[in-house]
Amino acid sequence: MSEPWKQWEGQTVDGKFSLRQFLGSTHHSAVFLAQTVEPQPKNAAIKFLFSGASNADTQLALWKRAAHLSHPNLLAIYDCGRCRLGDSDLLYVVMEHAEENLGDVLPQRPLSPEETRDFLEPALDVLVYLHGKGLAHGHLKPSNLLATRDCLKLSSDAVLTIGAGAQFDREADAYDAPELRTAAVTAKADAWSLGATLVEALTQEPPFAPPQAGDPAIPDSLPEEFREIAGHALRRHEAQRWSIGEIAARLNLAPLAAAAVASVAAPAVPAAVISPLSVPLATEPAVPLAKLPAAPEISPRRPAQAAKRSSSRSSFDYFVPAVLVAAVIIGLIFAVPKIFNFQRPSGTPTPQVASEAKMQTAPGPAAEANPVKPEPAVRKPVSRPAEPPTPTTATAVLRTDSSSSTPVRAKSADEVEGRGQVLDQVLPKPAPKALETIQGTVRVVVKVQVEASGSVSDAELDSPGPSKYFADLSEKAARQWQFAGAESDGHSVPSAWLIRFEFSPSGVRAFPQQTAP
Repeated sequence: MSEPWKQWEGQTVDGKFSLRQFLGSTHHSAVFLAQTVEPQPKNAAIKFLFSGASNADTQLALWKRAAHLSHPNLLAIYDCGRCRLGDSDLLYVVMEHAEENLGDVLPQRPLSPEETRDFLEPALDVLVYLHGKGLAHGHLKPSNLLATRDCLKLSSDAVLTIGAGAQFDREADAYDAPELRTAAVTAKADAWSLGATLVEALTQEPPFAPPQAGDPAIPDSLPEEFREIAGHALRRHEAQRWSIGEIAARLNLAPLAAAAVASVAAPAVPAAVISPLSVPLATEPAVPLAKLPAAPEISPRRPAQAAKRSSSRSSFDYFVPAVLVAAVIIGLIFAVPKIFNFQRPSGTPTPQVASEAKMQTAPGPAAEANPVKPEPAVRKPVSRPAEPPTPTTATAVLRTDSSSSTPVRAKSADEVEGRGQVLDQVLPKPAPKALETIQGTVRVVVKVQVEASGSVSDAELDSPGPSKYFADLSEKAARQWQFAGAESDGHSVPSAWLIRFEFSPSGVRAFPQQTAP
């Protein structure tokens, strides 16, 4: 089936999306790597379905609804519509492109318990969000758990409306809840899919569900926490199945559990169906504002006076604030010059000069007895007569001192010019079993491009080393680093770095080096 699809590589869909590479297909769909034409070319994934399906209009409506969803762990939908390739009428949906998915990783190795928990939390967060919108994910499975750079995301092209009947043009699989083919969609259908995905993530095999009756067998090899979750999520009878909120509670994710309960108790309802007449009136009579209890510091007669003024404001109420504002402005006119032009008597060092002198003098009695006087080049003597300290002295000190009480050593030009600084480094997190297989040290070098703001804009392998597994982990970790932007002529500029990661049985280390500017 792949050959008919592959011939469309290089074609443009709807005048907006260029098909660059065929990625794969099933008997009812195909996926291509595409590139948007306008306004700025960028990679995307485009999925095709045959438009002759009975639920074509329903599917388009669901895609258009999903395009308005916004969640950091949900794959974005850019566009959808109908098109024609050759003699075929097709539906298409254009989505954010993801570099890899969990379905590609599991044939090589199972996930560790730590990695499993890392994907469970964002997946639960997305499901709670969808359920609050009156939607279910519809087909959660490893290949629909995707990674874009360092962020895990769930696909959004298979969402279903909770309470509606599900229409499928594909065969049922182990990730579909048993009731999906015969009953309306519920939020607990996603709990079944999550349980099946959890079992496969840890064992590399989806659970086997008996065709007629009985619940799937849960492997004893699963850690107790995950075995309990899978056992309750994979219940054939929906009433006995755990909800998403109960799964979150078992993982000690209290905020998610509370949000899940709220989304089920009060599902999203369009505002148009709510009538003001359907809201019951309060049985208690309204209490005038003037009769509400007064604050303790206000006299008992104040509420009556306030009520009287609320109906007719006197000119005195506006006169007093105006006088106060005028007084403040006049005070600032006289005070501001003293604050900003404050000068100390001749021979009295400022706090900054005193700090510099103290830094240049070795600690000890001799240093205290003979403080270093400020150099004329640093502070010119003031010729005006000495004045006694005034209240503005404290203001001047506060406005000129740094926020920290500890003196900061001024850096020389060769220390600052063109040099950036690492603010936050993220180390790869390989599975402990993977580290145990290393003999000696595995070195991977990643080249990163850093924006003037300090964020990594791009990362590529400079020296991948002998293992693709460790190389991929290193590239992903490097994209999460944060830097203090390099400077040139007093302005922040982009920079380039080489980060060398070293993997050994004892752990992971990183060695960054700036290469430009």
